[in-house]
Amino acid sequence: MSEQIMRKWTEAFKNADWETVASLYADDAVGSDPTGAIYNGREANLANDKTWRKTFSDFKFEFGEFIQSGNTSAVEMQVTATMTGEMEMPDGSKIPATGKTHSMKACGVMDSENGQIKNQRIYMDMMSMMAGFGLMPS
Repeated sequence: MSEQIMRKWTEAFKNADWETVASLYADDAVGSDPTGAIYNGREANLANDKTWRKTFSDFKFEFGEFIQSGNTSAVEMQVTATMTGEMEMPDGSKIPATGKTHSMKACGVMDSENGQIKNQRIYMDMMSMMAGFGLMPS
């Protein structure tokens, strides 16, 4: 079940279909993004998704093979996006958009319950991502 939810979430996220994205999160969903930040609850996860989508446009997801165990799915994916918006840093400062497109490997792990996302973890090499978008030397 988590594989179908993950596919539906990535499609809705890619298209900025926030109503669908919100409906996929359980009220008490817990998410962590590649920065390691933790988001508790539907609204916090949705706000984080919107922040990523505002910074990076034209997301493309290419999935590898899904690994499923009970209500948990994991998948390696190739993610491509263009940095068309500012990136807000933890201290509140903002990095201007670079306009660069970058493709990177990522891993998504999702636990579902009652057809909704209960726990979601997304991992990627942040140093490679920052270099790929021209934010640090490669």
